[in-house]
Amino acid sequence: MPEPVRDEHEIKAEIDEAQENLEQNLGQLKDAILEKVDVKARIEHAIDDVEDKAMDVVMRAREIAMDLYAQGRTLVREKPMLVIGVLGGVALIAGAAFGIRHRLRVRETVLG
Repeated sequence: MPEPVRDEHEIKAEIDEAQENLEQNLGQLKDAILEKVDVKARIEHAIDDVEDKAMDVVMRAREIAMDLYAQGRTLVREKPMLVIGVLGGVALIAGAAFGIRHRLRVRETVLG
């Protein structure tokens, strides 16, 4: 059975419809690609922000630690007897706590 002959107007209409479909599909593809690129850029930006904040925290912690160390060295140089007294007091309290704890354990073992 022979195909019906299409006139020029029908062919042009089909071409126009195909072109519109192609343009619409290209527009949707472009939007999808831009959205993917935008999401990727936002993720990369968020990661960079977190890394920057983490580095700021690390640097600030380092500065604080260095300041405390310097203050501690200064205190030890300027007032060594005070530092020795404080450390002795801490050692005395720790020793007393250990002794009391040991004595309580011995009593529990003997009585228990």
